[in-house]
Amino acid sequence: MADEIVEPSIIYTQPSEGFWDIPEVAYRGKTANYRLFERMTPAMNQDKLAGLYGTEKQKGNPHPTDMPLIWAIATRAFELDGNAQLQDFLKSGFREFPNTLTRIAYSPSGEDKITHNYRTHDEYSLTANVVGPDDWISNISDKNLLGYLLGNDNVTRINQVSNFINETNTHLWRLNSRPKQKDERVARFDADGDWLYLGADRNPLDESPAFRVLRVD
Repeated sequence: MADEIVEPSIIYTQPSEGFWDIPEVAYRGKTANYRLFERMTPAMNQDKLAGLYGTEKQKGNPHPTDMPLIWAIATRAFELDGNAQLQDFLKSGFREFPNTLTRIAYSPSGEDKITHNYRTHDEYSLTANVVGPDDWISNISDKNLLGYLLGNDNVTRINQVSNFINETNTHLWRLNSRPKQKDERVARFDADGDWLYLGADRNPLDESPAFRVLRVD
């Protein structure tokens, strides 16, 4: 009996997505390896971003994250003298007004509440006095606030990373006076030719893209 002839079939392979593996990223008191993907999320508000985090992380897929992890990844890239392609990606990404899963609830009195990984199963919160004047981070009176927002309160190192990304120092934007009632704002980055700024005063309804990451160890 003659061998059966098997007709060739068409096979589709989905194109792979580019990424950078960044080792030994320090985040929340632990060190781990993270993958930073070169495609950001579509523009969306923070509530939708939190929903995307939940569905994608559960599947083991890259997902958005909070302000401290993005900054920790950028810091590690600086420390390892990352390649020019990664540096260019960070520069262009930070100029996209990237959204994060960090939210600030400004209080009419007392301390404010900073929530990271907002509305996800990894949510955690800190209290701090966030209200104050907008200024270069080297000029703000309470440097501890930078640690609450970024996970790092070393002004020199923050500005080194800022210059690595954007060739500028870092500026903080926030509510300048106490609101009459609780006022919730989103923390986002932005960059241009004058500064890289930490925006702790953004409207939660505003939509913008976000970096996507994955822990890989």
